[in-house]
Amino acid sequence: MKAFKILISALAIYMTGTAVAQAQSYSPEAIDILRYMIEEEKLAGDVYRSLGALYPTIMPFKNIPRSEDTHVTALVGQANAIGLNISDLTSLPAGQFQNPALQSLYQNLVAQGSASSFAALTVGKNIELLDIADLTAARALIPMDSNLYTTYGSLMNASNNHLRAFNSWLAVTPAPPVPEPESYAMLLAGLAIVGGVARRNQRAMN
Repeated sequence: MKAFKILISALAIYMTGTAVAQAQSYSPEAIDILRYMIEEEKLAGDVYRSLGALYPTIMPFKNIPRSEDTHVTALVGQANAIGLNISDLTSLPAGQFQNPALQSLYQNLVAQGSASSFAALTVGKNIELLDIADLTAARALIPMDSNLYTTYGSLMNASNNHLRAFNSWLAVTPAPPVPEPESYAMLLAGLAIVGGVARRNQRAMN
């Protein structure tokens, strides 16, 4: 039993050391993007729950919010593993965000989705497109052998599944009589932050 306890203690020390080493390999920009992605995943779940209350028969708004919760949990776990204090993010109520751009985006998306079921599904599709683009950019900032890189990849796979679900529903949902223009403001908001960091890093390496 004593030998087993020693083994467990040694394993814990090794894992802690690995987490610290991994934390040192992340740039300040990558850390900022991790915080941003935690809030972006939260935004997806919060928007979907708000729209689900308006359109209770649309299944993606019932099922996907739980998946978004697991995304947040996974990223919070990665933040905890590297000793990053995110208590200011984890204590936020639904619909509230630290990042002003995401706060404004949340309000705009809920307003857009309230117009019709087709608009709500379009919002869902665009959120997933944003998420995939931002996760791709975030991965470019971190080592490929890191746990965070793997986590981002898993989240991208899930977002692609969500995107297929929204596209399937859009295919059978009648569009409003007056076509609603698809807004890509959310894509620009996310990529302006994540893509800008990636470009700065690329210039620094050249």
